[in-house]
Amino acid sequence: MTRYGGGIKRSSQLTFRRRLLLVRLLLRGPATAEELIEAIQRELGTEGYPAAAQVALRHDIKALKTEYGCRITLRRDVGGYVLEDLGELALLDLSDEALEAFSFLDASFPPGAAIPELANVRQLLDQVLRLLPVERQEEQRRRRSAPRLQLPAQPESRVDPGVLRTVKRAINERRELRFLYWSTFDIDAPRQHRVAPYGIFFRPEGHTYLDATLLEVKPVGGETIHAAIDYRLDRIVPGSVRVLPTMLPPERIVPRFYPLRYHLLPVVARRRDVAAYFPNTQIEYHDDGSATVTATVTNLWQARQVLLRYGDACTVLSPPELIEMFRRTAQGLWEKYGSATEG
Repeated sequence: MTRYGGGIKRSSQLTFRRRLLLVRLLLRGPATAEELIEAIQRELGTEGYPAAAQVALRHDIKALKTEYGCRITLRRDVGGYVLEDLGELALLDLSDEALEAFSFLDASFPPGAAIPELANVRQLLDQVLRLLPVERQEEQRRRRSAPRLQLPAQPESRVDPGVLRTVKRAINERRELRFLYWSTFDIDAPRQHRVAPYGIFFRPEGHTYLDATLLEVKPVGGETIHAAIDYRLDRIVPGSVRVLPTMLPPERIVPRFYPLRYHLLPVVARRRDVAAYFPNTQIEYHDDGSATVTATVTNLWQARQVLLRYGDACTVLSPPELIEMFRRTAQGLWEKYGSATEG
C-alpha cells in the first residue's frame, strides 16, 4: 500500500511558505506578476512555481483572499498587485509595553509630520500597524493618552532631495564631501566647505543637520579647521554637493575642547534640577540657591545659543572666547534697545 501522507504534508508546507513569501513581497510595495514570480523563484528555486507560474500565482492570491481575508488587488494605476489589507493574517504582535512605545512614536510622527525626512518613519509605523492582529490595531487607535515629541506644525525648511541623497552616500562610503554653503555670516555669496561627514540628525525646531568635521573652507572665514560643525542641510546649495575620492581616517579628528564654566542665579537653579546641556557636565549647587556648572564644549557658537536661553540669570566664567562672544552679543542688544530710561 502506497502512503501519500508525507508527500502531501511536504507539499502543504511548501505552498504555505510560498504564499507567506508572496505576502512579504507585497508588503514591500506594488509588484507585477512577473516580479513576484521572479522573486519567488529566486528565493525557493526548484520548490517555487511550476511551469504554469502565472496560473499558480493567481491561485495563491485567490487562496490568500479566501483563507485569510487578504485584500489583494490588481491596480492599473500602479502597474501591479497591491496588498491593501492583511485580513486575518496577523504576522506580528506586541507586548503591552512595546505597544505603548509604538503609541509614543505614532503620536509623535502623525501623517503629514513637519519634517519631510521623517516621512519614512510614518511609513514604517503604518506598516507595523498593518501587521498587528485586528484587535490590537483597534486598541492602538483607541489610545488617547500616549506621550509624544513636540514637533513644529509646519516644516521650517525643505531639504533638497539631491543634497540629502549625496550626503547619505558620502556618510555610507566614509568619504570626504564638498559643497557650497550659506552660513549665518555669508551675505553676498555661499562659500565652499570640504568636510568629513559623520551623520545626519534632526532638531525639534524642524531643521535637519549634517554632523561633520571641517577640513577646509574657501574663502577663509571665522570657522576653526577641524571643528565639529552642524551644517543645516537646507543651506547647502543644491547641485554643489560632491562626494570626493578621499576616504575618512579610521578615527574622527578630535576637535579643540573648551572648558566651560558658568554661574546660574537662584531664579533658575533653586530647585536643583538644572539641565545638563553639554558633555561632562558637573553641577555644584550653593546654599543661596544658585549653581555653578562646568562642562566641555567644542562649538562656542552653539554653546552661546544654549546659554542665552537663561537670559540675565547666567554668567559665563570661562572660556575667554565665549565671554567675548557674550560681550559682543550684549553690546548688540544694548545698541538695539538702549537703556531703560530712554524713551
